[in-house]
Order: sequence, then C-alpha cells, then structure tokens
Amino acid sequence: MEYCEKGDKVMNQNNMQGCPKSGPGYASPLAAMSGPRETLLYVTAIYSGREKPDFLATVDVDPSSPTYSKIIHRLPVPYLGDELHHFGWNSCSSCYGDPSAVRRYLILPSLVSGRIYVVDTKTNSRSPSLHKVVEPEEIISKTGLAYGHTSHCLASGDVMISFLGDKDGNAAGSGFLLLDPEFNVKGRYPFIGYIEKYNNNAHWDVKMHLNYQFLFIFSCIWFLTFCEKWCIHMPVYYYP
Repeated sequence: MEYCEKGDKVMNQNNMQGCPKSGPGYASPLAAMSGPRETLLYVTAIYSGREKPDFLATVDVDPSSPTYSKIIHRLPVPYLGDELHHFGWNSCSSCYGDPSAVRRYLILPSLVSGRIYVVDTKTNSRSPSLHKVVEPEEIISKTGLAYGHTSHCLASGDVMISFLGDKDGNAAGSGFLLLDPEFNVKGRYPFIGYIEKYNNNAHWDVKMHLNYQFLFIFSCIWFLTFCEKWCIHMPVYYYP
C-alpha cells in the first residue's frame, strides 16, 4: 500500500514516514516528540456534587506568558451532573495524510448523562466555545447506548466513542458510537467476530495502534474473591 499516492484512509506509521505533511498530527510518536511545545492545555473539571455544571478549563502552559500555569478560561456545560470523561479531537494523527482534516473540535462524552459535547477551539483557542450538544435521548433511540466514556478520531473523518452499557445500566449493552464529520449520530460501530464473545463486559477505553492498524479495546471483567471484588482491564483486539 502506498498511502501518499493512493490516499488510502488507513493509518500506518511505517507508510506515513515518507509522506509530506498535509493533515493534522504527526507521522509517528517519534515525530511528535520533536514537534513544537504546546502552549495551551484543555482539562475537564468535574464537580463532586450537582450544584454546578462541569467545565472545560483552558490552562496556559507557555513559560513566556504572564499567565503561565494558570487557568485562563472556563467553559461550563449547560447541564448539571454530566461527569465529563475522556475526550479527544475530531481529527488527529489518524488523519495525518488528509489535507481536508482540521484539528478543531474537542469531543467530550459524559459518563453519567450520556450526553456528548462538541467544543470549538479554533475560533478562539484561549476561549473555546460550545459548538454542538448531542443529547442522550437521540443516542439511545438510534443506538441503545448509554454512559459515554472515551472518544477517538478515525481516519475516515468519523468519531468513535465507547459507551459502557445501555440505558438500564446493563454492561451487555455496551458498544461503540459513530459520529459523522458534522457530529450527527450515524449508529453503532459494526464490531464483528472475536469481540462478540466479550459483549457481556463493559468496554472501557479504546486506543489505536498506528503501526499495525488495529484498536486496543479494554474491557472491565469483574470477578469475586473471598474478600472483595476486582476489576481487571483486559485488552481485546479488533482488526478493521
């Protein structure tokens, strides 16, 4: 496969090394290490109670800035009790060879409410704004999924989000949601084969291995001992 010539949407670290940069991110983790230092960080802040909404904090990490190491902006979400969780970009190194991809939006799943927030960081990176809210009622009606956990950008331009269960809290209802590039709900990600054996576990995190073109899907497997309950995160592999 010649990625640069054919424009194949599958990310492969070895094939990307010789490609000219045309999309977001880096061709490899090593290339990212030599990239420019970030000047801003985005951090979710969760309230332990439900008196105030969670918020996305913007932190200045530019050592030359007078506001270095300080929170310079807070973007509160419009609802209470969401519990914002593992968020990511709408596009990243998975889209490295795609000139149309832009790293602009943060995708913030909510663990408790199941709501998804889309935040625009390009209009004003120091003061990001809310772009779109995907309501849990729509997600449940189209996919049956609830309890959003981790988002990950795909080379296709879609965003995949892991969910821990269904609306009734059953882990057997867990799965993966797909959002299109406009952040509309497309449906479930169609996992088949090996992973179906483990559908009774709560799918936890999802990470992409750039070199070998597969995803790590971590499942929480519960078992009882004589004294306490344990949760082991077991990697399950899916080859697209």
